[in-house]
Amino acid sequence: MFRTHDADMVGLPGMFGEGQCQWHQVSKVLRNHWYHVTVQAKTKGRISEAVLMVDSEPRLQQLLIFQDAETIITEVQVVTPSHMNGTKGWRMETLTQVTIGEDENECIVCLLEVETGSKYHSSHQSGFNSDVLSNLRPIYHADMIRTA
Repeated sequence: MFRTHDADMVGLPGMFGEGQCQWHQVSKVLRNHWYHVTVQAKTKGRISEAVLMVDSEPRLQQLLIFQDAETIITEVQVVTPSHMNGTKGWRMETLTQVTIGEDENECIVCLLEVETGSKYHSSHQSGFNSDVLSNLRPIYHADMIRTA
C-alpha cells in the first residue's frame, strides 16, 4: 500500500477534479512488489494516458476486468524489491504472468514471471518451492493486454 502526507499535496482537494488530489510524492513502507500499469482512455475522440501504481493482485485483476472500448491497459510492469529479484536493489520489469496460490500454512503467495523469463515469488520462507502451492489462480497473462 502507498502512503501520502498532507504536506506533499499539490493545491487543494478537488482542485483537479471532484474527489481528486495531486501529490508531489507517495511513499511505500513495506518492501513488497507492486505494479506499474499504463492505461489509455478515449474521451470524445481524444486519447489520454495515465500510469497507475497498483499495490495488489486483486486490484490488478479488477483493472483488467473493467477494461472496455474506452479504457484499455497498454502495459503492465512489476516493481520488485531486492529480496525478490536477487539483485542489490529495486527493479522494474515488463510483466508476463501473475499467479497466486496458497502455501502449506494457507498464506497467499504470488508467483511472477517477467519478460526476460525470470520468475519471482512473494514468499518469505527459506527454501520456498512453488510446487507446494495449492489453489493456484491465474491473475494476469501478457495476452490480456488489449491493443488500441
